Amino acid sequence: MQEVKKRPKISLIVESLSQLEKAYVDLKKNLSLGKEEFISNKLIQDKVRVDFNLAFESCMRVCRHLSAVYNLKTTSKDCLQKIGELVGIKEIEALGEFTSFYIKHRDLRESLPAEELYEFLSKNLYLFKEYAKAVVEFVKRETNNPLLIDFDLLNEKAGRIKESLKKINFVLSQGEEEFSKNPMYYDRVKYFYQVAYDSLFDICKHLAPKFGIKKFGDDCLSKMVEVGVIPQEYYMDVFKMTNLKNKLISTWEVEPRELYKSLLELKDKIEPVMKEIANSLRRLLKEKAGQG
Repeated sequence: MQEVKKRPKISLIVESLSQLEKAYVDLKKNLSLGKEEFISNKLIQDKVRVDFNLAFESCMRVCRHLSAVYNLKTTSKDCLQKIGELVGIKEIEALGEFTSFYIKHRDLRESLPAEELYEFLSKNLYLFKEYAKAVVEFVKRETNNPLLIDFDLLNEKAGRIKESLKKINFVLSQGEEEFSKNPMYYDRVKYFYQVAYDSLFDICKHLAPKFGIKKFGDDCLSKMVEVGVIPQEYYMDVFKMTNLKNKLISTWEVEPRELYKSLLELKDKIEPVMKEIANSLRRLLKEKAGQG
């Protein structure tokens, strides 16, 4: 039997590098306050140490993953250097010093002179950005996936949506009266709707940055309508979907008849919204291929 070649997990890499970026932005902001203010403010020093650990650990998560994918024997002491070499980073020695500093000072209970922390990070913070950039370009080339789209994740979420909608349809087919007097139907359909909605939201969350949507929260689907990924005609459907999800996870109970009617209205809108996102993705990929 032919051995299946391991592939980098796009979602793991994107998620880790997103966490790295958040910590990096905070680190850069706090270091920009200047040495004098940094040294005099213990709260900022503590925040920077926490953010540095988070950023480094995000790098290490990617590092360990790529080590496994490419069968590289690494340890916590040399992982960044070996993966740095793999992805084409020139500052290998600097990555080693970076790792040594982290290992020496990762225990937040141990003291670390503020001036030493400031000087080290001011000099070496750029390595986080260089590492992330090199990893991204490497994975794009290796996977022939210029937008870093996790198609496995998208297919998994689409499957969950379809399966959940089948179960919602079955429950609703029992009729409003039967649904209203049977608590089991209520609990089941509530669960299946949340699975369907959360899966659609996960698709949105993964693809939103690919469409240039940089800032979003619970309004991810609405943002997609705003930029034209989802046609404007679905705006109210998306609004009602999100509103129902928020009601179901709040302390307020949605009355059975209200839930039945809401789902009867929305159940046939979820898959079309997902397909519109898929259509926009196909157009984006075609456009990207044309540019290449």
